[in-house]
Amino acid sequence: MNHGPLPTRLVFLSDLPAIALGTKVRFLGCVTDYNKSTGCLALGHAYPPPPSPFLTALVDVNILLETLKSTDTRIGEWLNVMGYVEAHPELFEEEKSHRRGHHNNARRGEQEKEGPTARVRVQAVMLWSAGAVKLAEYEKALAARIEVEHDITKNP
Repeated sequence: MNHGPLPTRLVFLSDLPAIALGTKVRFLGCVTDYNKSTGCLALGHAYPPPPSPFLTALVDVNILLETLKSTDTRIGEWLNVMGYVEAHPELFEEEKSHRRGHHNNARRGEQEKEGPTARVRVQAVMLWSAGAVKLAEYEKALAARIEVEHDITKNP
C-alpha cells in the first residue's frame, strides 16, 4: 500500500471544471489579476481557442505567501501551478473594460469575447514561473499527451 503523495494530473486550465474536487492538478496560466487582501491570483489560458468560454482559475496562494516572488503576481506572467481543485465553475459577469484589459494577456493578440466567463477555484501548493513559454508548442504537446493518456485508459 502506497502512502506517498497523490499523483498530479497535468491538464489544461480549461479542463479544470471536469476534474473531481480534491484532485491534485498541474496547469499553466497567465496572471490576469491578483487580490492582495484575499491572497488570490486569477489565471487564464484561452485554450481551446474561442468560441469556447473563457475560464478563470482563482488560485489561493495564501500558504505560499512567504515564498511568492513579486513577479509571480505580475499581470501577464505565465505560471505553472500545482494544487487541488476546490470548487467547480460559477458563471459571472465582469465589466467589459476589466476583461478587455487583462484577458488579452492570456493569449497574445487574441480578440476578447463578450458574455459570461466561468471560474474554478484551486488551492495552490506549489507555483513557479513558466518563463518564456512557447505557448503553441506547449498546447500541442499537452494535447498529444492527454490524447495518449486517454487512449491508454480507454484500452488498457
